Amino acid sequence: MFLSVAAALVVGGEVRASGVQLTGEGTAQTVAEESVSSAQEEKQARLSDKGPWGQLETFEVLLEAPIELIRASEPTSVRTRWFFGKMQGDAVADLIRKIVRQEGVAEKLCDRDRWLEEAEGVVVFPRTEDLVQIQKEDRLALYAELAKIQENSFHVEPEILYGGSVEEWAKGAELTERTLDFIKAVSYRQGSMLQFSDTPALLGLLSTEKERMAVLRALSRTPSLVAKIALNTLSTEKLAAYWHKGFRLKDTSSFMASLKRHKNIDRIDLLHLLPAGIRKILYTFPDPSSSRSGYLPDCHWSSLNFFNTQPLDRLADPVQATAYTLEKFTPVEPPYELGDVLFFTDTKTGDAYHSCAYLADDIVFTKNGRSPLQPWVLMHLDNVKQLYDMHFSTKVSAYRRKDMMGAR
Repeated sequence: MFLSVAAALVVGGEVRASGVQLTGEGTAQTVAEESVSSAQEEKQARLSDKGPWGQLETFEVLLEAPIELIRASEPTSVRTRWFFGKMQGDAVADLIRKIVRQEGVAEKLCDRDRWLEEAEGVVVFPRTEDLVQIQKEDRLALYAELAKIQENSFHVEPEILYGGSVEEWAKGAELTERTLDFIKAVSYRQGSMLQFSDTPALLGLLSTEKERMAVLRALSRTPSLVAKIALNTLSTEKLAAYWHKGFRLKDTSSFMASLKRHKNIDRIDLLHLLPAGIRKILYTFPDPSSSRSGYLPDCHWSSLNFFNTQPLDRLADPVQATAYTLEKFTPVEPPYELGDVLFFTDTKTGDAYHSCAYLADDIVFTKNGRSPLQPWVLMHLDNVKQLYDMHFSTKVSAYRRKDMMGAR
């Protein structure tokens, strides 16, 4: 979704764990019960360069959405449906034949006995066995056309299979060989991202509820960084100066100093040094019933509320978020500081379709969309940009709260 911030700034829009319930301020949230699924290989930790934040040690985990959220959000149909809008039937057939070069496959897709032609538009219902016959290059082009129409939700927002290959993505998931073969056959690459848009067809192949839940949990996997701060790289005063940034309670320095007195403690989880509101929601999933503003929390609600001890529900409303940005924030240039809001603006339209909050060492706090299957996570800025560069020509602009100017 998109917001407008005057003529120059326009602000708009989407990580995914098995869970226990946390209760805070009257709302339930779901948090990762385990950082990594038992069969998932832990990736090697990475040490950052030293900076005013100290030095960070990070590693990546894959979070899976909890069963209750998956059941509340799972597709209701197992039939593949392609909507072509108000394009005339002959034009639809011409488009399919132009893109799908295998003549036999194109003719099956153009079988009008499997079409629905109504005033609202043309709908094509391809057979599952025909989907696997489409060549990858043709699939990418065809699905790009379908993604132009919002009703084709599985193409507008395809599943991303993180890990670089189906095998890497599926590690630890109890998926059958038949399921993996189908996913391999119909997945496709857009840039560096491996994507999958045929969830209904896949669910139609499954015979048990156990298989269905295993597939949907695997498809919900989303990466997040876990970060720790090395305590001995900077003095307690310098570390506290960056991480409390004039807005935190004065016991930050005392807390760090007390840790440094323990010879066996040289790192602490970054989570302990983030603002209270962020500590409550990081690695959790929003409760879809908890929205009081009429909107589910999105990226702008998350980033603009970064320093707010009590989140402002109204910031889930695009108009209110725009007004808040204009009133409370001012543009800044790099280097970025803790809590700076980074807006991802489409250079063609001027719309800011995403925002996230900067932490340190190009790590950001982000929620990549309104979906309840998208939790709050930590990511490298380049990886967030990579997600959205698939759809937009991006410019990143930074805004800082006016009452934070010179706070350190």
